[in-house]
Amino acid sequence: MKGWIILNGNIQFETELISRFAERIRESRHADPDVRQWRKVLLITAAWQRDEHKEGHIKAAISQIGIPSRIERGYDENIQNLSIYHEFNRFRRNEPELYRQYHEKQGVIIKAKEFYRRKNSDFVRILREQTQFVKDSYAGVGLAQILAYDVAARRPALPRMGQGELIFHYYCQDIQDTLAKIVDNDNAMVRVCKEVERAFRDRSRVDENPLFITMRDELRRRILSANTILIFGGRVSVLLNRLWFFRLHDVLQEALCRGTNFCSVSAGSVVLAQKVILYDDFWGDRAARPRKEFEFFDNGLGLVKPVTLFPHCMDRIQTDDPDNLAYLARRFAAGVCVGLNEESFLLIEPYRDEPSGITRERYLSIGTKDGVYVFDRMGKKNCLRAGEELVVAAP
Repeated sequence: MKGWIILNGNIQFETELISRFAERIRESRHADPDVRQWRKVLLITAAWQRDEHKEGHIKAAISQIGIPSRIERGYDENIQNLSIYHEFNRFRRNEPELYRQYHEKQGVIIKAKEFYRRKNSDFVRILREQTQFVKDSYAGVGLAQILAYDVAARRPALPRMGQGELIFHYYCQDIQDTLAKIVDNDNAMVRVCKEVERAFRDRSRVDENPLFITMRDELRRRILSANTILIFGGRVSVLLNRLWFFRLHDVLQEALCRGTNFCSVSAGSVVLAQKVILYDDFWGDRAARPRKEFEFFDNGLGLVKPVTLFPHCMDRIQTDDPDNLAYLARRFAAGVCVGLNEESFLLIEPYRDEPSGITRERYLSIGTKDGVYVFDRMGKKNCLRAGEELVVAAP
């Protein structure tokens, strides 16, 4: 039986996650009877970086809900931290030459991403300026209508169009082309980063290094022996880079399929998605780019494919601006665009449809104090309250 996933935007106190979902954390449908018996909880706090092991309050909260400790070789094997940030540092100390090559590779990726963002930042600026120009020229028209305009279907009617219609036709065509260039640049950036990563792996042969293999296998063992995995927020890039370095994306997917449950906050939620979208996390020069924007950072782990996540929703998304919602939904169309707040919780769980008997994934809003926010290509926003289901079919 596949496990469930709970995604949250930015809960203020980590221990609240434990108390709110205590019953779920105590339960188990895992395929391994030993995991079902012990109900092990694994913490991933690498996004806290040097503070990765300042998790005592979380471990205490887990004990309080009835998850027992299991001390082996002086360590608790049942309420455990993956410790991937510190494990990476240990590898760094023991393999300085491999780390040097890794660091050089990361430097290339960082520079490539910075270069890409400068290019796409200009395209986004142009898109917004073009949109405002058209709105000033054609009353009642917004970006959603411009992007929904079917240029190809309308082309045969060009000889019958008046001047105003013709101009509008070509305005729409040009704005759609601008957005297409932005999306193409997103995809090109991923291809470049994959090439650089592949070259590093081939050149360094890090995957054949004995210490790397030993550490990777131990990290995988910790993951596959967990009933529930809690992934907390912090520095997204660090969390994602460490998980990718040790090749843990496949084993996390395997754990989910075996029945491991996942509960995540902010950065922890974002990395589980197919695409990692960050909010103005890269630019220090506010004078050069005064308007804050969402940017595509990288591919995520892909455990949650049909949705694109935006934590800190009300803090960061101009949710009352239909143009902004339409832009985000069109640019980041890999999945349904979902905004999550501090009190927003999205549950993804296997659900057996009756009377068909077919098991499918159900996406359910379960926050009692706030909802899950969904925005579409027409710039519309919908808040799903507790018990309402999110339809994940492509818009």
